[in-house]
Amino acid sequence: MIVYVNTLNNGTLNLRQEASQLTPILAQIPNGTQLEVERINNEWGKTAYKEKVGYVMLKFLTNKSDNINKDDLKRIYNSLSETLKLIDEVLKK
Repeated sequence: MIVYVNTLNNGTLNLRQEASQLTPILAQIPNGTQLEVERINNEWGKTAYKEKVGYVMLKFLTNKSDNINKDDLKRIYNSLSETLKLIDEVLKK
């Protein structure tokens, strides 16, 4: 399943060697990162990040991306602004 990292306070998610908080951290995955996860149990999922395979806690994942960056927002705004200008011109005719 495709999911996104959704941590508290926009922190990182630990990729662990095994499905346990007691095992070594292989990498820290930034908030908002898209991952493909295979569910292992109710708490852990198996995934790969930067060529490392490990386990992440499922409670810090979501099925939607809420992390749109500022550049994306600017493009959306500019596009909407242009569209509204065109609509306004058509309505004035």
